[in-house]
Amino acid sequence: MRHFFIRLISTALLGFSGASSAGVDLVYRLPTGNDALFRGDNKAFFTYVDRTFEGVTSQPWEAGTYGFVRNPFRLNNGKIMFSRLHEGIDISPVKRDETDEPLDIVHPVAPGTVVYTNNGPGLSNYGRYVVVKHCIPEGDIYTVYAHLAEVRCSAGQRVGTGNELGRLGYSGAGINKTRAHLHLEICFLINRHYDKFSPPANKHGIYNGLNLAGFDIAKVLLHCKNGATLSLRQHLATLPEHYRVRVPCIGTMDLLQRHPFLYKGDWKKRPAALDIAFTAEGVPLAVYPADRAVAAPEVISCKPQPTLQQNCTANRLKNNSKNAALTASGRRYIETFLWLEGKYPPAAQSEDQNSL
Repeated sequence: MRHFFIRLISTALLGFSGASSAGVDLVYRLPTGNDALFRGDNKAFFTYVDRTFEGVTSQPWEAGTYGFVRNPFRLNNGKIMFSRLHEGIDISPVKRDETDEPLDIVHPVAPGTVVYTNNGPGLSNYGRYVVVKHCIPEGDIYTVYAHLAEVRCSAGQRVGTGNELGRLGYSGAGINKTRAHLHLEICFLINRHYDKFSPPANKHGIYNGLNLAGFDIAKVLLHCKNGATLSLRQHLATLPEHYRVRVPCIGTMDLLQRHPFLYKGDWKKRPAALDIAFTAEGVPLAVYPADRAVAAPEVISCKPQPTLQQNCTANRLKNNSKNAALTASGRRYIETFLWLEGKYPPAAQSEDQNSL
C-alpha cells in the first residue's frame, strides 16, 4: 500500500501525463441541424415517448430529456414521480424523405477521436452507435451517439464538428420510424479495464453502457451556446449530491487516475477509506478521504426522499434515507469503480463480481 501511494503521489505531481495534460478547453455544439433547443422550443427538440399512465395516453417531450423522466408513479400525497433513468437526451429529426425515413446527419459535438463503433443494430439497446473521446484539461470525456441508421466513421479516426459520424435513425430497442431520434450522451468512462471483469455477454469492450456514467448534455450544450467553454470541475459543482458510499482504499481507482481533480484530499496522506459522492443518477462528483476503514462498500449518507431510494437512484440504493443500503445492482455499480486487478474485489467476492 505504501508503494502504491508513493507511485500515486509521483503521478499526481507529474500532472498525469496522459490525456488530461494534452487536453484543451472545448466548446460543445449541436450534433444535428435541429437547433430548437437554442430557440427554447423543447417540444420540437426532444423526442416524445408514448405513455399511458392511470388510463390517460400522452406523448410527453419531457421523457426525451435527461434524468428520471420515465415510468411515472403516484405518491400517497398525490405527487407524481418517475423511477426510470434516461441517461441521455433524444433529439428529433428535422429532415425526412418521401417515405418518412430520417435524413439528418450526425456530427460530433466537439473535436475528438472515434474510439468505438457498433454496426450491429441488434447487439445493443443503443442499436448502431458511436463513441467519441474528447481530451480536456480535467481528463477525457466521452460522447455517445446512438440509434443510428448507418455509421460513417471508424475507430481511431480524429474528427471535428464538421465530420460525419453517421445518419440519425431508429436502430435498437423500443423505437420505430415515427420516433426516430438521436440518443446523445456525455459520460465519464468508469473503468478502462471493464472488459477484464465484465459479463461474458458483453460485446462492446469498455464502451458498454454499464461502464459509462452520463450527465445532462443538454445543460452542456446550452452553456456553450454562445461560445463558452465547459469546465468539468465547475459543471460538477452545480450538480446536487444525493448519496455517498464509503469504499475500501485498495489502490487508485482508474477514474481518479484519469480525473485527479475529483479527489478532495491530500495525495501525500494515506486515507483509511474513501467516500465517493454521487448524484441520484449515479454521476461521481468527488472522492473524499475517510478515517474509518471498511471491508466492503457501504452507504454512509443519503438525501431523504418521499419514496423508497430504489425509486430515485436507478435501483442502486434501497430502503429509506435513514437505513439506505446498496442493492445488488448498486454494489456491482460501485465495484465497477473499484475493480483493480489483483487487489479488488478480494478472492471471496471474485466469483460474484464475475457474474455482473
